[in-house]
Amino acid sequence: MTRASEPDGPGLQDDLGAPEKSGGSGEPGDLGDLGGERIEFASTPSRSTLPSAMWRILLLMLVVLGTIWAYSWHFENLALRLKSQDAILDETGQLPPERLALLRDAGHAMREAYGITLRVQVRMGPVKAPEPDPKTLFIGLDTASGTSVVQLPPLLARALPAGLAQSLANDYFQPYFAAGAWPEGLYACVLTILEALRDPT
Repeated sequence: MTRASEPDGPGLQDDLGAPEKSGGSGEPGDLGDLGGERIEFASTPSRSTLPSAMWRILLLMLVVLGTIWAYSWHFENLALRLKSQDAILDETGQLPPERLALLRDAGHAMREAYGITLRVQVRMGPVKAPEPDPKTLFIGLDTASGTSVVQLPPLLARALPAGLAQSLANDYFQPYFAAGAWPEGLYACVLTILEALRDPT
């Protein structure tokens, strides 16, 4: 009996090769083995967060605008106060501080209510009236000679009682100069004009 001859070369199993393991081959398009890991994608912002961001921006803009408005209002009032202070000029230094403050308050009220600027000049010497201005009431006093210069805007002159306008243009301050009480006369003059404007009847 003859023995079955053994195969000379690798067997059929060797020719076919070992069975491939499941897994990626590295070739493009092959999904491969993910190894049980999860792929997480970056989450997009929720739409609900967008309105809150917009509200924060709007609030910030409101704060900035409010700050700008507050500064502009402050500096505008400061400029008006400085302007009113320059409009009351006492070169003699004899006008009491309380009268000076009252005149400035009256000038501010006259400008706010009627759009008329009050200018006062007191000096120990001749007073020269400025160029006529339809919105400026000028009162100038010369304490050395006891004379006065009052320049009424045309509309203001027509709004005052005829007797008052004529007195202001001529001899209103004479009794105050004679009594040495021109500061009281100056304030009385401005107050009388304000009262006449408030009650034209």
